Amino acid sequence: MQTIAYYCDASSIESNALEQLNQYAQLPYVQQICAFTDIHYCSEKGLPVGTAFTTADYFYPLITGKDIGCGVMYLKINKEYWLKPFDKSAHYRALYLAHTQMTDDGLGGGNHFLSLEEDETAVYIICHTGTRDRGIALYQECLHMTREFSREYGADVSFLHRDFASADFYRYYGETISYGYQRRKNFCLKTLSFLQQANYIRCEKAAIGRNYLRQQFSSYAQEGVLHGTPYLLEDSVHNHLAFEGQTTVHRKGSTALAYGKTVVIPLSMSRGSLLVTVADQAKAADALYSCAHGAGRRLSRFDAMKHWKTVLKAKERQAYKDRFSELLNRTGEFPQGYIQEMDFAYKSSEDTLRYQPYLRKVTATRPIVTIKYSEI
Repeated sequence: MQTIAYYCDASSIESNALEQLNQYAQLPYVQQICAFTDIHYCSEKGLPVGTAFTTADYFYPLITGKDIGCGVMYLKINKEYWLKPFDKSAHYRALYLAHTQMTDDGLGGGNHFLSLEEDETAVYIICHTGTRDRGIALYQECLHMTREFSREYGADVSFLHRDFASADFYRYYGETISYGYQRRKNFCLKTLSFLQQANYIRCEKAAIGRNYLRQQFSSYAQEGVLHGTPYLLEDSVHNHLAFEGQTTVHRKGSTALAYGKTVVIPLSMSRGSLLVTVADQAKAADALYSCAHGAGRRLSRFDAMKHWKTVLKAKERQAYKDRFSELLNRTGEFPQGYIQEMDFAYKSSEDTLRYQPYLRKVTATRPIVTIKYSEI
């Protein structure tokens, strides 16, 4: 059994998640395994969310589930270009409608989102989404390959030898990861265009095309100027396999890090996000250049609804409604998907840096407006 490196309070891990983690630590070819502050049970039989591990020569293609290539991107705009506060009553519904036209398949379900957030000096467009149907198709391919390999291996196994996978498979995997990146880029740059069109940002408005919501922004650089507004993009993937020589890094709900790069750790819909970077390369390497991909759920989605209905007082529920009135439905209530992403459902953000000391806080953002998942 491999020793597990805990970048979290190990005593606080729910028993079913800890059981999953220990089972994976005993699997063949697993070299290192890390658990981060947002570790939680995965209902699909397998590795808990909030973990990373390495293997040599072999890899486990099914551990990520079907949301292969999921990640978080932010687009940063300095506040010197920001003209006025976002008016939810005037433009929330327009932004919601616009985001449904930005891609053919929406943000996706669960905790995927598109948000505007801010700190003292900048506004951030943050997008959390994955590869949607392409990720599902890749998962099916991985499932087929695993069955084929099991027949040759002579036993029902969940791993593959690196040489069993073809060059076409590795290319297909890389293209799928890239597709997720391009989807997030389109959401971010089209949202920037929407804000420019709505006169929130100083820009060259005449340069914005009439069909900008259907335009493809894949050729735009990580740092550049869009319609006269300078921007910076940073992206991170937290659900993927990284093939590095004969070593494979498996990340399931753990953010990929790189020295000098800033990544987003979303905290909750009502709390904002934490932006961090690597402070200690050696310690980050010990943690497989990975970290938590969120604050981590304190309450399951079912328990979050129960907490909302039976624990919070009426005045506390009303405070949420006053703060996020744009999200209320026609009956004056939140859809349950929004309630499940409020701050009371998530762990304290203080643990994120306490248990992952190789990270340095760059900034913490405050939410301005959030669009929750959408299916198209």
